[in-house]
Amino acid sequence: MICIILITPACTKHTLYFTPEVVGYLYDSKTKKPFVKKVGEMGFNGRTNDEDAKIKLNKDGGFVIPAVSQTYYFIKPNTQKYTNFPSEIFISFKGYEFRSFDYSSAYVKQVPEGKSNFNHYKKIDLGVIYLDPKY
Repeated sequence: MICIILITPACTKHTLYFTPEVVGYLYDSKTKKPFVKKVGEMGFNGRTNDEDAKIKLNKDGGFVIPAVSQTYYFIKPNTQKYTNFPSEIFISFKGYEFRSFDYSSAYVKQVPEGKSNFNHYKKIDLGVIYLDPKY
């Protein structure tokens, strides 16, 4: 009985969230129209691998960048390497200028202070982001 009580907490799945989930819309800065089902790359600078960066926008230009997270059962991973990354996403679509977008002000406004650590799932909405066409 005591053995079961001691083992149960160790078998519990835990998740750490190193970034928020980010949602928003991409628009062309010249036409002011949304990108319709365009395919490109978006993610967190220094945290999103190449495969996870591929993204297809919705018919209204909407996007979702999933939170970068890690699950564990027994030993909590070292989170030190995740504390000093910039609060930026990268946006890359063919025919448009590459863009880094700082989401720190949206994060401060939308995430309560008590939930800003790695133990809580967070979601922020960046609204409309305009990209400049390449000339």
